[in-house]
Amino acid sequence: MKESRSLSWSPDWRPASTVFCLSLLVIGLVFWETYRDIVAIWWRSETFAHGFLILPIVGYLIWLKRAALAPLAPRPAPVALLMLLGMVFVWVLGYAAEVAAAKQLAAVMIVPALTWTIFGTQVARKILFPLAYLFFAVPIGDFLVPPLQDLTAAFSVRALQLTGIPVYWEGLFFHIPSGSFEVAQACSGIRYLIASLALGTLYAYLNFTTPWRRWVFVGFSVVIPLIANGVRAYGIVMIAHLSDYKLAVGVDHLVYGWLFFGVVILLLFWVGSRFQETPREDTKITSSLAAVKGQAVSGRVFVLWAVIATGLAISAPGFAAWMDAQREAASAWEPVLPVGRSGWQGPSSNDELHWPRYVGAVERRGEYHKQGRRVQVYLAYYPVQVQDAELINWQNRVYDPKSMRRLGDGDGVAYLPDGQQWAVHETWIGNARGNRLVWLWYEVDGTTSIHQLQVKAYEAWGRLQGSNRGSAAWILSTDYEITPAEGREVLEGFLADMLPVLRASLKP
Repeated sequence: MKESRSLSWSPDWRPASTVFCLSLLVIGLVFWETYRDIVAIWWRSETFAHGFLILPIVGYLIWLKRAALAPLAPRPAPVALLMLLGMVFVWVLGYAAEVAAAKQLAAVMIVPALTWTIFGTQVARKILFPLAYLFFAVPIGDFLVPPLQDLTAAFSVRALQLTGIPVYWEGLFFHIPSGSFEVAQACSGIRYLIASLALGTLYAYLNFTTPWRRWVFVGFSVVIPLIANGVRAYGIVMIAHLSDYKLAVGVDHLVYGWLFFGVVILLLFWVGSRFQETPREDTKITSSLAAVKGQAVSGRVFVLWAVIATGLAISAPGFAAWMDAQREAASAWEPVLPVGRSGWQGPSSNDELHWPRYVGAVERRGEYHKQGRRVQVYLAYYPVQVQDAELINWQNRVYDPKSMRRLGDGDGVAYLPDGQQWAVHETWIGNARGNRLVWLWYEVDGTTSIHQLQVKAYEAWGRLQGSNRGSAAWILSTDYEITPAEGREVLEGFLADMLPVLRASLKP
């Protein structure tokens, strides 16, 4: 307490801090739903539970800088409004495209932008890392789960092969003589990766001063958990295999995983401690060097820039309300699957077609027949999209993960008459009944794509323009016996005959 009492704070800190707190309160109320959603994810997801620690850590890091901050004289920085405007734009885009992560990222990073605007560049520079560390409060990273699952499966299979154990590999499933294993979402290692990155970044900041050492350690904080998760998955398989499936298959599976991760992190920090640097002392900065020279700033100046910054921030929900008004005008029209042509009969119903499933969509299902060939068509149409009922959402699936397994996927091309090429995303799935090839593409206001980010961009641009046209996903599937090439031939023939009428069915 002696040190804090001896600090001589610039008189401009009082009005700057007062208007900052009031602005932050207003922004918190206006963006309440976004902040509430962030905390809800922290609460229900083990992957992002560390979010509860971020604010206390940021507060502590700023407290460590108090001696360097005290002599500085806060001065509003109008240039920071550009960052604030950027975050407002990101939030509006996230709202328009129904991308929760974009809204949450923008809502969190509005705080550093507001800090910079009101307190000025010198103050923001001193607490740059604590402000940037707020990024880890954003629950983002779920998009990495599928590639991490694939990486873990590949690592495990390769390690088993090097061990001399024969493996049959099918996508996220692999089989050894003693049993079968699946790399589930919980085995992707995403929670280890995010936790390691957050802890490693903090450790690097507190224990290194050389920039390149910090970046190298952060890099290791990313690479090490990826390798460790592969070793962990391989170890679980081996323990289960060698113990005749008495160990590492139940609760001890998870306990083993977290214990292993803890050991890896401790080892990482131990290695880091061997290269630890003495932090530079910036607590002895004198006011003659650190303080901004010139006359004291009137409290009205802080109020003025706080009002401008706050008004700019809260304009985002205002624009969102305008987009909602346009969305409410969306047509109640609903599409139907077209009647078959060029020898295709249908659409007929099939009680076995319970998948795909798209949450909140207007769904249309049907089966078409031609000379012994069968094609199942599924249309998911969204006249209006809301959170958790949208075209691009992790809950939407083209197959049932409980009864089917993904054998592989990738982008493909259908070769149609007149040299036309039609882009599709392929997925190969299988179960006890056989194998199936699935083709998928999206359509937004007459524009097609197979890339989810591109689809989100199309949707956002349409809503920013006030468009109330709907979005759709077309999913075609057919059975095959040996190779997906058999299914491709059937689906290409179907598209050659039916693509024009399929697309025309989306027009009122």
